[in-house]
Amino acid sequence: MKVPSFRSALKQCSILMVMGAGICMGGHAAVASAQSPSARAYQNGWGFDQAGMDPGTPPGQDFFTYANGRYIRQLHIPDDMSSYGPFHTLFELSQQRQKNLLEKLLPYAEVEDERGKLATYYSSFLNQKAVDAKGSTPLAAELEQIRQFGDSASLARLFGQASGSLMFSPFALDIEQNQKDPEHYMLMLDQGMSIGISGGLGLPDISYYTNPALAPQKNAYRAYVAKMLALLGWADPTNNASTVVALETALAKVETPRDQTRDPVKMFNPMTVKALIALAPDVDWITYLRTMGLPEAGLMERVIDVREPQSIAAMTKIIASTDRATIQAWLAFHLADNAAPYLSHEFSDASFNFNGRVLTGVARQPVRWKRAVRATNTAMGWALGRLYVQAYFPPEAKERITALVQELKAAFRGRLEHNDWMDASTRKAALVKLDHFAMQVGYPHKWWDYSSLVIKPDDVYGNASRSVAFNWHHRLDQLDRPVDRDEWDMTPQTVNAYNDPVKNEIVFPAAILQPPFFDPNGDMAVNYGGIGGVIGHEMSHGFDDQGRHYDEHGRLHDWWSRESSRAFEARAKRLGAQYDAEEVLPGLHVNGAMTMGENIADLGGLNLALQAYHDSLHGKPDVSAHGWTGDQRVFLGWAQVWREKDRPDALRRQVLSNEHAPATSRVNMPAHNIDLWYEAFGVKAGDKLYLAPEQRVKIW
Repeated sequence: MKVPSFRSALKQCSILMVMGAGICMGGHAAVASAQSPSARAYQNGWGFDQAGMDPGTPPGQDFFTYANGRYIRQLHIPDDMSSYGPFHTLFELSQQRQKNLLEKLLPYAEVEDERGKLATYYSSFLNQKAVDAKGSTPLAAELEQIRQFGDSASLARLFGQASGSLMFSPFALDIEQNQKDPEHYMLMLDQGMSIGISGGLGLPDISYYTNPALAPQKNAYRAYVAKMLALLGWADPTNNASTVVALETALAKVETPRDQTRDPVKMFNPMTVKALIALAPDVDWITYLRTMGLPEAGLMERVIDVREPQSIAAMTKIIASTDRATIQAWLAFHLADNAAPYLSHEFSDASFNFNGRVLTGVARQPVRWKRAVRATNTAMGWALGRLYVQAYFPPEAKERITALVQELKAAFRGRLEHNDWMDASTRKAALVKLDHFAMQVGYPHKWWDYSSLVIKPDDVYGNASRSVAFNWHHRLDQLDRPVDRDEWDMTPQTVNAYNDPVKNEIVFPAAILQPPFFDPNGDMAVNYGGIGGVIGHEMSHGFDDQGRHYDEHGRLHDWWSRESSRAFEARAKRLGAQYDAEEVLPGLHVNGAMTMGENIADLGGLNLALQAYHDSLHGKPDVSAHGWTGDQRVFLGWAQVWREKDRPDALRRQVLSNEHAPATSRVNMPAHNIDLWYEAFGVKAGDKLYLAPEQRVKIW
């Protein structure tokens, strides 16, 4: 699929590890089947699925299984999904709701307004027969350009076209807030970011190219490249596939590994275009930028944040030294890979067989209507989101969640005020930052205008390509304007949340604000553990290993004292070591450095959920309900959020390429660092999860 904006390089996105239309999912979106559990996974009236517990497993041995074991054992992952859990349940609900909205619009398919464009895009995508009849012909013009390129200028032009089409570039250029001056936008250049995929690479992570244990996946990728080239009618697809994979292997060896890209200070490298040319002269950057639509005036002096300067320079040397035939095959393959969802079933099936079956173990491709919803969402997500909010998110829901957000904020203030390892000056600055947190709930204050987007009947590929160009120009138009703080990076129908450190805000789209995360009729202790933990997670991102470097205005600078920084880093290091010890599959461990931000946010989120629950008692004693104390219900509410089951290949891919730890770790690891958990569940020395009090990590 088309490489999206890499804005998440700065966002502490997402409580969830996966990304697609309506839900953040790794790689190609996995979609729930119609037979999957309903959005309300419990019917007991208080918000927790007690029947899904495994009381035979002591909580101190495996709290995840204790809270969720029976549910996990009985859960069948739908054939068209790589994982299943509460996020996926809500994704299924959101997707079905979007389908209902789009089908109601079908009578407007001939109307030249937003409704008509949504209807035309959706209905055209559904027409598999018409798409199949075109085969690979929609790619003819781009393939001819690839065949004709012969010098550095024409190659740079092809790379630049990727911003506004389904073509490919090994680099990602985007418009971001200036981290030193958050009121203004600037250009940012990355070695290449997409959802779970490294820059210039078709496999999920560098390790897939360099680790002998992953040779079967690399071999399958080589076969997939050959298959796509053969479908294009490309000469000698087998040998060309080998040279393409060899090129990407060389690129993988010089790219910056994921766990080394977490330090925002080291990753902020502003330089002029002139300096970029001196750093990496093997790419015609002027042609590249002009093709992307950058203004000509002052181009040489325009400043770009080059996130991985040495890696980008090394990549350009490799590309420049690669023979023309390999470059052409490389570009042709990635064009087909990006375009596969919008082409005949031969292309989409080949893409699924590799990206779905091989990389994540999914057995069946999602049915056409689900892919149509996803494609429409990618193209016109904000138009669909406006309809979603009108139909499914009443004003009172926004009011209730906003009030809960304020409770979590107050709880965080209390914990900061009583923090025992920060010095007074850093604590004071942290409280100022917390006071400046912006809270966005449900949907943005304004919506995108799609009046200039051209959508044509029975032009699935053209509609997708024009929508990519439209989305790019929407961002490009922001470049020399003041930052728009009403701009969101997730649509309301997305089942997720995020923290934006440069805006110093947290965002909670409408689709996540419902059971099992938040049930207005359920037990509030469970709600604190569910949506309260999610809210606390996003707040804690503002003070994790990345977010802590940004002040109350979103400026990147060192506002911590040396003593407080050392104290924080020592605690973070201890937490990272705990995750490093987690063996997920035989020989495969969690990467504590790569997952550091999410791990700190999980620990902070659960602590804040407990604090907010205690504060809600207003000094009154905790009251048991449904056979459980309040503290127990908060912990169980958190555990229920993460009761996810994964296919082994999908789990492997996540551990190797994603910044979120697996679900089991996200339950057990935060819990066993919190003293109250030991008291609530009677965990004693000798239990597998037991940590001595001095070993427990306390950050937020």
